[in-house]
Amino acid sequence: MTKNLKDPKKFWKTVKSATEQEPLSDFPNFVWNKSKIVSDKLKILNSFNEHFISVGSLFDNLNSSDPNVNTDELFFNNDRNVTTFNFYPICITEVLKELKSIDTKKSAGPDNLDPFFLKLAAEFIAEPLAHIFNLSLISNKIPSVWKSAFVLPLFKSGEPSQVNNYRPISKLCIPAKIFEKLVADQLKIFLESNCILQTVQSGFRKKHSTVTATLKVINDLIQALDNKKHCVALFIDLSKAFDTVNHKLLIDILHRIGLSQQATMWVTDYLSNRTQRVQLAGLTSSNCTVLNGVPQGSVLGPLLFSIYINNLCENLSNASYHFYADDLVIYCCSSSIVQAIQYLQSAFNVVQARLQTLKLVLNVDKTKAMIFSHSRTLSQIHPLLTTAIGTQIEFVSNYKYLGFILDKELSFKNHIANLL
Repeated sequence: MTKNLKDPKKFWKTVKSATEQEPLSDFPNFVWNKSKIVSDKLKILNSFNEHFISVGSLFDNLNSSDPNVNTDELFFNNDRNVTTFNFYPICITEVLKELKSIDTKKSAGPDNLDPFFLKLAAEFIAEPLAHIFNLSLISNKIPSVWKSAFVLPLFKSGEPSQVNNYRPISKLCIPAKIFEKLVADQLKIFLESNCILQTVQSGFRKKHSTVTATLKVINDLIQALDNKKHCVALFIDLSKAFDTVNHKLLIDILHRIGLSQQATMWVTDYLSNRTQRVQLAGLTSSNCTVLNGVPQGSVLGPLLFSIYINNLCENLSNASYHFYADDLVIYCCSSSIVQAIQYLQSAFNVVQARLQTLKLVLNVDKTKAMIFSHSRTLSQIHPLLTTAIGTQIEFVSNYKYLGFILDKELSFKNHIANLL
Protein backbone atom coordinates (compact mmCIF):
# COMPACT_ATOMS: atom_id res chain seq x y z
CA MET A 1 0.00 0.00 0.00
CA THR A 2 2.87 2.38 0.74
CA LYS A 3 3.93 2.15 -2.91
CA ASN A 4 0.54 3.49 -4.02
CA LEU A 5 0.10 6.36 -1.56
CA LYS A 6 0.37 8.92 -4.36
CA ASP A 7 -2.20 7.11 -6.51
CA PRO A 8 -5.58 7.01 -4.66
CA LYS A 9 -7.14 4.65 -7.21
CA LYS A 10 -4.40 2.04 -6.83
CA PHE A 11 -4.28 2.57 -3.05
CA TRP A 12 -7.97 1.83 -2.49
CA LYS A 13 -7.86 -1.04 -4.99
CA THR A 14 -5.13 -2.61 -2.85
CA VAL A 15 -7.16 -2.04 0.32
CA LYS A 16 -10.23 -3.58 -1.31
CA SER A 17 -8.34 -6.67 -2.49
CA ALA A 18 -6.90 -7.14 1.00
CA THR A 19 -10.24 -6.88 2.79
CA GLU A 20 -12.72 -8.41 0.36
CA GLN A 21 -13.89 -11.96 0.83
CA GLU A 22 -13.20 -14.37 -2.00
CA PRO A 23 -15.70 -16.88 -3.38
CA LEU A 24 -15.33 -20.38 -2.00
CA SER A 25 -12.47 -22.41 -3.44
CA ASP A 26 -13.46 -25.60 -1.61
CA PHE A 27 -16.55 -27.17 -0.11
CA PRO A 28 -17.97 -26.65 3.37
CA ASN A 29 -18.02 -29.99 5.21
CA PHE A 30 -21.81 -30.06 5.01
CA VAL A 31 -24.83 -27.82 4.49
CA TRP A 32 -28.41 -27.89 5.71
CA ASN A 33 -31.06 -28.40 3.04
CA LYS A 34 -34.73 -28.58 4.11
CA SER A 35 -33.76 -29.61 7.66
CA LYS A 36 -31.48 -32.36 6.38
CA ILE A 37 -27.68 -32.49 6.51
CA VAL A 38 -26.11 -32.76 3.05
CA SER A 39 -22.46 -33.82 2.84
CA ASP A 40 -22.17 -35.21 -0.71
CA LYS A 41 -20.28 -32.60 -2.77
CA LEU A 42 -22.57 -32.65 -5.79
CA LYS A 43 -25.63 -32.47 -3.56
CA ILE A 44 -24.07 -29.50 -1.73
CA LEU A 45 -23.76 -27.70 -5.07
CA ASN A 46 -27.37 -28.51 -5.93
CA SER A 47 -28.45 -27.25 -2.49
CA PHE A 48 -26.71 -23.93 -3.14
CA ASN A 49 -28.33 -23.62 -6.57
CA GLU A 50 -31.81 -24.50 -5.30
CA HIS A 51 -31.47 -21.87 -2.59
CA PHE A 52 -30.22 -19.12 -4.92
CA ILE A 53 -33.02 -19.87 -7.40
CA SER A 54 -35.75 -20.02 -4.75
CA VAL A 55 -35.06 -16.59 -3.22
CA GLY A 56 -36.85 -14.57 -5.90
CA SER A 57 -39.86 -16.87 -6.04
CA LEU A 58 -40.14 -16.95 -2.24
CA PHE A 59 -40.39 -13.18 -1.94
CA ASP A 60 -42.65 -13.00 -5.00
CA ASN A 61 -45.10 -15.30 -3.20
CA LEU A 62 -45.03 -13.04 -0.14
CA ASN A 63 -46.37 -10.20 -2.27
CA SER A 64 -48.82 -12.15 -4.44
CA SER A 65 -51.97 -11.44 -2.42
CA ASP A 66 -53.40 -9.17 -5.15
CA PRO A 67 -53.30 -10.89 -8.57
CA ASN A 68 -54.72 -7.76 -10.27
CA VAL A 69 -51.96 -5.39 -9.17
CA ASN A 70 -50.75 -3.10 -11.97
CA THR A 71 -48.45 -0.12 -12.31
CA ASP A 72 -51.08 2.62 -12.87
CA GLU A 73 -50.46 4.24 -9.48
CA LEU A 74 -46.73 4.56 -10.20
CA PHE A 75 -47.25 6.86 -13.19
CA PHE A 76 -48.43 10.38 -12.50
CA ASN A 77 -47.64 12.05 -15.83
CA ASN A 78 -49.66 9.94 -18.25
CA ASP A 79 -50.40 13.03 -20.36
CA ARG A 80 -46.77 13.63 -21.32
CA ASN A 81 -45.70 12.86 -24.86
CA VAL A 82 -43.89 9.54 -24.86
CA THR A 83 -41.08 9.09 -27.36
CA THR A 84 -40.95 5.58 -28.78
CA PHE A 85 -37.68 3.71 -28.37
CA ASN A 86 -36.44 1.10 -30.83
CA PHE A 87 -33.08 -0.62 -30.84
CA TYR A 88 -30.93 0.41 -33.79
CA PRO A 89 -28.23 -1.64 -35.57
CA ILE A 90 -24.94 -2.17 -33.75
CA CYS A 91 -21.82 -1.15 -35.71
CA ILE A 92 -18.79 -3.36 -36.25
CA THR A 93 -16.56 -0.59 -34.86
CA GLU A 94 -18.52 -0.62 -31.58
CA VAL A 95 -18.04 -4.37 -31.23
CA LEU A 96 -14.35 -4.12 -32.12
CA LYS A 97 -13.80 -1.45 -29.47
CA GLU A 98 -15.38 -3.63 -26.78
CA LEU A 99 -13.45 -6.74 -27.85
CA LYS A 100 -10.16 -4.83 -27.62
CA SER A 101 -11.01 -3.63 -24.11
CA ILE A 102 -11.64 -7.14 -22.71
CA ASP A 103 -9.91 -7.81 -19.40
CA THR A 104 -7.91 -10.95 -20.13
CA LYS A 105 -7.61 -11.69 -16.40
CA LYS A 106 -11.28 -12.63 -16.32
CA SER A 107 -12.28 -16.27 -16.68
CA ALA A 108 -14.44 -17.74 -19.42
CA GLY A 109 -18.19 -18.07 -18.98
CA PRO A 110 -20.49 -21.00 -19.81
CA ASP A 111 -19.50 -20.81 -23.50
CA ASN A 112 -15.86 -21.58 -22.54
CA LEU A 113 -14.58 -18.79 -24.82
CA ASP A 114 -11.32 -17.60 -23.31
CA PRO A 115 -11.10 -13.79 -22.99
CA PHE A 116 -7.47 -13.78 -24.11
CA PHE A 117 -8.34 -15.40 -27.45
CA LEU A 118 -11.44 -13.23 -27.91
CA LYS A 119 -9.27 -10.13 -27.56
CA LEU A 120 -6.54 -11.61 -29.77
CA ALA A 121 -9.05 -12.43 -32.51
CA ALA A 122 -10.94 -9.12 -32.21
CA GLU A 123 -10.24 -7.99 -35.80
CA PHE A 124 -11.57 -11.28 -37.18
CA ILE A 125 -14.66 -11.84 -35.02
CA ALA A 126 -16.02 -8.28 -34.70
CA GLU A 127 -18.03 -8.49 -37.92
CA PRO A 128 -19.69 -11.89 -37.31
CA LEU A 129 -20.42 -10.92 -33.70
CA ALA A 130 -22.05 -7.66 -34.83
CA HIS A 131 -24.14 -9.70 -37.28
CA ILE A 132 -25.30 -12.03 -34.47
CA PHE A 133 -26.10 -9.06 -32.22
CA ASN A 134 -28.21 -7.38 -34.91
CA LEU A 135 -29.93 -10.63 -35.82
CA SER A 136 -30.91 -10.96 -32.16
CA LEU A 137 -32.37 -7.43 -32.08
CA ILE A 138 -34.39 -8.15 -35.24
CA SER A 139 -35.65 -11.62 -34.23
CA ASN A 140 -36.09 -10.86 -30.50
CA LYS A 141 -34.16 -14.02 -29.70
CA ILE A 142 -30.97 -14.39 -27.68
CA PRO A 143 -28.71 -17.47 -27.91
CA SER A 144 -29.55 -19.73 -24.97
CA VAL A 145 -25.91 -20.04 -23.87
CA TRP A 146 -25.83 -16.25 -23.47
CA LYS A 147 -28.65 -16.58 -20.96
CA SER A 148 -26.78 -19.07 -18.78
CA ALA A 149 -24.46 -18.41 -15.85
CA PHE A 150 -21.90 -20.13 -13.66
CA VAL A 151 -22.39 -19.21 -10.02
CA LEU A 152 -19.77 -19.16 -7.27
CA PRO A 153 -21.00 -19.05 -3.64
CA LEU A 154 -19.51 -16.16 -1.64
CA PHE A 155 -19.60 -16.69 2.13
CA LYS A 156 -20.88 -13.59 3.94
CA SER A 157 -20.90 -14.36 7.66
CA GLY A 158 -22.48 -16.65 10.22
CA GLU A 159 -22.63 -20.43 10.12
CA PRO A 160 -20.92 -21.90 7.00
CA SER A 161 -23.40 -24.80 6.90
CA GLN A 162 -26.34 -22.45 6.22
CA VAL A 163 -26.81 -21.83 2.50
CA ASN A 164 -28.55 -18.50 3.17
CA ASN A 165 -25.22 -17.20 4.51
CA TYR A 166 -23.81 -17.20 0.98
CA ARG A 167 -24.18 -14.70 -1.85
CA PRO A 168 -24.10 -15.83 -5.50
CA ILE A 169 -21.37 -14.42 -7.76
CA SER A 170 -22.29 -14.97 -11.41
CA LYS A 171 -20.01 -15.50 -14.39
CA LEU A 172 -21.62 -14.79 -17.76
CA CYS A 173 -20.43 -15.30 -21.32
CA ILE A 174 -18.13 -12.47 -22.41
CA PRO A 175 -19.80 -11.93 -25.84
CA ALA A 176 -23.14 -11.70 -24.01
CA LYS A 177 -21.79 -8.99 -21.70
CA ILE A 178 -20.45 -7.05 -24.70
CA PHE A 179 -23.87 -7.32 -26.34
CA GLU A 180 -25.57 -6.15 -23.14
CA LYS A 181 -23.27 -3.15 -22.83
CA LEU A 182 -24.03 -1.99 -26.36
CA VAL A 183 -27.77 -2.46 -25.80
CA ALA A 184 -27.57 -0.68 -22.44
CA ASP A 185 -25.72 2.24 -24.07
CA GLN A 186 -28.62 2.70 -26.51
CA LEU A 187 -31.16 2.53 -23.71
CA LYS A 188 -29.20 5.01 -21.55
CA ILE A 189 -29.17 7.58 -24.37
CA PHE A 190 -32.96 7.26 -24.64
CA LEU A 191 -33.46 7.56 -20.87
CA GLU A 192 -31.17 10.56 -20.48
CA SER A 193 -32.32 12.48 -23.56
CA ASN A 194 -35.95 12.11 -22.48
CA CYS A 195 -35.22 12.80 -18.78
CA ILE A 196 -36.92 9.56 -17.75
CA LEU A 197 -34.61 8.50 -14.92
CA GLN A 198 -34.97 10.75 -11.89
CA THR A 199 -31.98 12.91 -10.97
CA VAL A 200 -32.16 11.45 -7.45
CA GLN A 201 -31.05 8.03 -8.76
CA SER A 202 -27.24 7.92 -8.58
CA GLY A 203 -26.70 4.22 -9.22
CA PHE A 204 -24.98 3.03 -12.42
CA ARG A 205 -24.98 6.46 -14.10
CA LYS A 206 -22.29 8.65 -15.61
CA LYS A 207 -21.18 11.56 -13.43
CA HIS A 208 -22.85 9.91 -10.43
CA SER A 209 -21.32 7.88 -7.61
CA THR A 210 -21.77 6.97 -3.96
CA VAL A 211 -19.94 10.21 -3.19
CA THR A 212 -22.31 12.42 -5.21
CA ALA A 213 -25.30 10.66 -3.65
CA THR A 214 -23.95 11.09 -0.12
CA LEU A 215 -23.00 14.73 -0.71
CA LYS A 216 -26.52 15.54 -1.95
CA VAL A 217 -28.17 14.02 1.12
CA ILE A 218 -25.66 15.48 3.59
CA ASN A 219 -25.90 18.93 2.00
CA ASP A 220 -29.70 18.89 2.35
CA LEU A 221 -29.43 17.86 5.99
CA ILE A 222 -26.74 20.45 6.83
CA GLN A 223 -28.77 23.24 5.24
CA ALA A 224 -31.80 22.23 7.29
CA LEU A 225 -29.78 22.11 10.52
CA ASP A 226 -28.27 25.52 9.73
CA ASN A 227 -31.83 26.84 9.45
CA LYS A 228 -32.54 25.49 12.94
CA LYS A 229 -34.66 22.62 11.65
CA HIS A 230 -34.73 18.99 12.72
CA CYS A 231 -34.51 16.15 10.20
CA VAL A 232 -35.66 12.56 10.43
CA ALA A 233 -34.26 10.07 7.91
CA LEU A 234 -35.35 6.56 7.03
CA PHE A 235 -32.73 4.27 5.48
CA ILE A 236 -34.74 1.63 3.65
CA ASP A 237 -33.36 -1.85 2.99
CA LEU A 238 -35.04 -4.18 0.52
CA SER A 239 -34.74 -7.96 0.74
CA LYS A 240 -32.98 -9.42 -2.31
CA ALA A 241 -34.18 -6.48 -4.42
CA PHE A 242 -32.46 -7.43 -7.69
CA ASP A 243 -33.59 -11.06 -7.36
CA THR A 244 -37.25 -10.20 -6.81
CA VAL A 245 -37.98 -7.96 -9.81
CA ASN A 246 -41.24 -9.19 -11.34
CA HIS A 247 -40.76 -9.67 -15.08
CA LYS A 248 -44.35 -8.87 -16.11
CA LEU A 249 -44.36 -5.64 -14.12
CA LEU A 250 -40.95 -4.66 -15.52
CA ILE A 251 -42.12 -5.18 -19.11
CA ASP A 252 -45.24 -3.11 -18.39
CA ILE A 253 -43.08 -0.29 -17.00
CA LEU A 254 -40.74 -0.43 -20.02
CA HIS A 255 -43.74 -0.13 -22.33
CA ARG A 256 -45.08 2.84 -20.35
CA ILE A 257 -41.81 4.79 -20.59
CA GLY A 258 -41.74 4.39 -24.37
CA LEU A 259 -40.13 1.11 -25.41
CA SER A 260 -41.71 -0.22 -28.60
CA GLN A 261 -43.40 -3.59 -28.74
CA GLN A 262 -40.39 -5.07 -30.53
CA ALA A 263 -37.98 -3.65 -27.93
CA THR A 264 -40.04 -5.04 -25.04
CA MET A 265 -40.22 -8.40 -26.83
CA TRP A 266 -36.42 -8.48 -26.95
CA VAL A 267 -36.19 -7.66 -23.22
CA THR A 268 -38.81 -10.32 -22.51
CA ASP A 269 -36.66 -12.93 -24.24
CA TYR A 270 -33.58 -11.59 -22.44
CA LEU A 271 -35.27 -12.23 -19.08
CA SER A 272 -36.94 -15.53 -20.01
CA ASN A 273 -35.54 -19.05 -19.66
CA ARG A 274 -32.32 -17.96 -17.99
CA THR A 275 -30.42 -20.78 -16.32
CA GLN A 276 -27.59 -21.13 -13.84
CA ARG A 277 -25.27 -23.78 -12.44
CA VAL A 278 -23.12 -23.59 -9.32
CA GLN A 279 -19.44 -24.39 -9.88
CA LEU A 280 -16.94 -25.24 -7.17
CA ALA A 281 -13.66 -27.14 -6.99
CA GLY A 282 -14.06 -28.57 -10.49
CA LEU A 283 -17.62 -29.81 -9.98
CA THR A 284 -20.82 -28.39 -11.45
CA SER A 285 -24.39 -28.60 -10.19
CA SER A 286 -27.42 -29.38 -12.31
CA ASN A 287 -29.09 -26.57 -14.27
CA CYS A 288 -31.86 -24.49 -12.69
CA THR A 289 -34.16 -21.97 -14.38
CA VAL A 290 -34.31 -18.44 -12.98
CA LEU A 291 -37.92 -17.24 -12.77
CA ASN A 292 -37.59 -13.78 -11.22
CA GLY A 293 -35.18 -10.90 -10.94
CA VAL A 294 -32.67 -9.22 -13.21
CA PRO A 295 -29.55 -11.26 -14.05
CA GLN A 296 -26.80 -11.15 -11.43
CA GLY A 297 -23.45 -10.00 -12.79
CA SER A 298 -25.02 -8.60 -15.95
CA VAL A 299 -24.56 -5.17 -17.52
CA LEU A 300 -28.20 -4.58 -18.43
CA GLY A 301 -29.68 -5.87 -15.15
CA PRO A 302 -28.80 -2.87 -12.93
CA LEU A 303 -30.19 -0.43 -15.51
CA LEU A 304 -33.46 -2.38 -15.73
CA PHE A 305 -33.67 -2.33 -11.94
CA SER A 306 -33.22 1.46 -11.87
CA ILE A 307 -36.11 1.78 -14.33
CA TYR A 308 -38.20 -0.63 -12.25
CA ILE A 309 -38.00 1.47 -9.07
CA ASN A 310 -37.80 4.86 -10.80
CA ASN A 311 -41.25 6.05 -9.67
CA LEU A 312 -41.20 4.46 -6.22
CA CYS A 313 -40.95 7.78 -4.37
CA GLU A 314 -42.40 10.20 -6.91
CA ASN A 315 -44.77 12.91 -5.62
CA LEU A 316 -44.12 12.30 -1.91
CA SER A 317 -45.45 15.17 0.21
CA ASN A 318 -43.06 17.06 2.53
CA ALA A 319 -40.27 14.55 1.92
CA SER A 320 -36.96 14.35 0.07
CA TYR A 321 -35.29 11.13 -1.04
CA HIS A 322 -32.29 9.71 -2.85
CA PHE A 323 -31.46 6.38 -4.49
CA TYR A 324 -28.19 4.64 -5.08
CA ALA A 325 -29.35 1.49 -6.91
CA ASP A 326 -31.49 -0.22 -4.24
CA ASP A 327 -30.16 1.92 -1.37
CA LEU A 328 -32.95 4.37 -0.56
CA VAL A 329 -33.08 7.14 2.02
CA ILE A 330 -36.16 9.28 2.69
CA TYR A 331 -35.82 12.34 4.91
CA CYS A 332 -38.17 15.01 6.23
CA CYS A 333 -37.23 18.30 7.89
CA SER A 334 -39.25 20.67 10.04
CA SER A 335 -38.89 23.16 12.89
CA SER A 336 -40.76 20.54 14.93
CA ILE A 337 -39.27 17.06 15.43
CA VAL A 338 -42.76 15.63 15.98
CA GLN A 339 -43.99 17.10 12.70
CA ALA A 340 -40.92 15.82 10.82
CA ILE A 341 -41.65 12.31 12.12
CA GLN A 342 -45.29 12.64 11.04
CA TYR A 343 -44.20 13.72 7.55
CA LEU A 344 -41.86 10.74 7.36
CA GLN A 345 -44.52 8.29 8.52
CA SER A 346 -46.89 9.55 5.81
CA ALA A 347 -44.21 9.22 3.13
CA PHE A 348 -43.25 5.76 4.42
CA ASN A 349 -46.88 4.62 4.18
CA VAL A 350 -47.01 5.64 0.51
CA VAL A 351 -43.70 3.93 -0.29
CA GLN A 352 -44.78 0.70 1.42
CA ALA A 353 -47.91 0.56 -0.74
CA ARG A 354 -45.82 1.05 -3.87
CA LEU A 355 -43.35 -1.62 -2.78
CA GLN A 356 -46.34 -3.95 -2.56
CA THR A 357 -47.29 -2.98 -6.11
CA LEU A 358 -43.76 -3.74 -7.32
CA LYS A 359 -43.67 -6.99 -5.34
CA LEU A 360 -40.56 -5.82 -3.49
CA VAL A 361 -40.12 -6.74 0.17
CA LEU A 362 -39.04 -4.40 2.95
CA ASN A 363 -36.29 -5.79 5.18
CA VAL A 364 -37.60 -4.47 8.49
CA ASP A 365 -34.59 -5.65 10.53
CA LYS A 366 -32.12 -3.69 8.38
CA THR A 367 -34.31 -0.63 7.81
CA LYS A 368 -33.29 2.07 10.30
CA ALA A 369 -34.40 5.59 11.21
CA MET A 370 -32.32 8.44 12.57
CA ILE A 371 -32.84 11.98 13.86
CA PHE A 372 -30.46 14.77 12.82
CA SER A 373 -30.59 17.76 15.14
CA HIS A 374 -28.54 20.18 17.23
CA SER A 375 -31.19 20.02 19.95
CA ARG A 376 -30.03 19.03 23.45
CA THR A 377 -33.49 17.77 24.41
CA LEU A 378 -33.67 14.79 22.04
CA SER A 379 -33.66 12.41 25.01
CA GLN A 380 -37.15 13.68 25.84
CA ILE A 381 -38.44 12.62 22.42
CA HIS A 382 -39.71 9.07 21.95
CA PRO A 383 -39.90 8.78 18.16
CA LEU A 384 -42.09 6.14 16.55
CA LEU A 385 -42.17 4.90 12.97
CA THR A 386 -44.11 1.79 12.03
CA THR A 387 -44.59 -0.47 9.04
CA ALA A 388 -48.01 -1.11 7.51
CA ILE A 389 -48.51 -4.06 9.87
CA GLY A 390 -47.43 -2.14 12.96
CA THR A 391 -43.81 -3.27 13.34
CA GLN A 392 -41.66 -0.52 14.86
CA ILE A 393 -38.63 0.74 12.95
CA GLU A 394 -35.52 1.03 15.11
CA PHE A 395 -34.07 4.51 15.66
CA VAL A 396 -30.26 4.58 15.78
CA SER A 397 -27.70 7.21 16.83
CA ASN A 398 -25.26 6.38 14.01
CA TYR A 399 -25.76 4.92 10.56
CA LYS A 400 -23.35 3.88 7.81
CA TYR A 401 -24.75 5.31 4.58
CA LEU A 402 -22.88 4.41 1.38
CA GLY A 403 -19.63 4.10 3.30
CA PHE A 404 -20.04 7.24 5.44
CA ILE A 405 -20.85 6.93 9.15
CA LEU A 406 -23.42 9.60 9.98
CA ASP A 407 -24.14 10.95 13.48
CA LYS A 408 -27.00 13.16 14.64
CA GLU A 409 -25.03 16.42 14.32
CA LEU A 410 -23.14 15.40 11.15
CA SER A 411 -19.83 15.95 12.91
CA PHE A 412 -18.27 12.86 11.24
CA LYS A 413 -16.33 12.13 14.43
CA ASN A 414 -17.26 8.44 14.31
CA HIS A 415 -16.49 8.23 10.60
CA ILE A 416 -13.01 9.71 11.10
CA ALA A 417 -12.35 7.49 14.12
CA ASN A 418 -13.32 4.46 12.05
CA LEU A 419 -10.80 5.38 9.35
CA LEU A 420 -7.89 5.87 11.76
